[in-house]
Amino acid sequence: MKIEVNQNYTYETMPEFTEAVEGAKEIVFTGEEMGIRYLHDVVYDHKDGVDLKLQIVQPYLFNQEKKFPCVVFIQGSAWFQQDIYGNVPNLGKLAERGYVCVLVQYRHSGIAKFPAQIVDAKNAIRYVKAHADELGILKDQVIVMGDSSGGHCSMMTGMTAKSGKFDEPVNKESCEIRGIINLYGAVDILKPDGFPITENHQLPDSPEGQMMGFNLREDPERGAAGVAKNYVNEDFPAVLILHGTRDRLVSCVQSVELYQALKAAGKEVDFYLVHHSDHGGPAFWTGQAVDIYDAFIRKCLEA
Repeated sequence: MKIEVNQNYTYETMPEFTEAVEGAKEIVFTGEEMGIRYLHDVVYDHKDGVDLKLQIVQPYLFNQEKKFPCVVFIQGSAWFQQDIYGNVPNLGKLAERGYVCVLVQYRHSGIAKFPAQIVDAKNAIRYVKAHADELGILKDQVIVMGDSSGGHCSMMTGMTAKSGKFDEPVNKESCEIRGIINLYGAVDILKPDGFPITENHQLPDSPEGQMMGFNLREDPERGAAGVAKNYVNEDFPAVLILHGTRDRLVSCVQSVELYQALKAAGKEVDFYLVHHSDHGGPAFWTGQAVDIYDAFIRKCLEA
């Protein structure tokens, strides 16, 4: 089969090679297969002398223009400087399900104290909505998700999105979201036994003490502002929580008590105890786990 050279070929006009080739095997491409691409280090804000960046994993379909729901993922780091690249491959698993996944860098505790992290997460959501067309995002279909300290941030961000608390808007977009996913979040910074292997818990040099900027043991009333279950009576959407039963860094009891508080307040919440799992790791990115996230997100978007 001879194909003429023609620089004006489009996909539709390019002749397909159809000759039989002895011994060749075939794969049929339908055009509905999901691809993913990675946009790195997209600056969404500049505060305290730091460019705050997004890592964006986009799904796409061949030769089609389509917009997708968005998962804004807040990376855990004990509120210290984040590794903003490590979870990109895991988020690719969600992107393959048809979600634009946006990993958020916030100001860490070494340069800004609470609630800077919440302020930044809300403004990342606003940035995503303001640039929805160019990022291929359905701006009214945004979910917030996070792990560890990012789980704390995702809860605090989602629970207070409608209230105006911890908010310094950078544009006119809303930071409201359609659902909250919290993976092994450090949601109760005041719990005395909440951090099993952190001997200096709540002290000024502990992760939570540095994030808040003071000794939580001496001033728990002030520290209560950073405890997620104190916001269960706000207006917010459904919540999904997963936590390992052998978590050495953040006790799963933190998630148990948040779940119970949400249930008592009449909120819609699903809770999974991940048996034998420590703090994060592969258990939270298995096919089963991603199925759970996918089903929860779809339910939120249908509500």
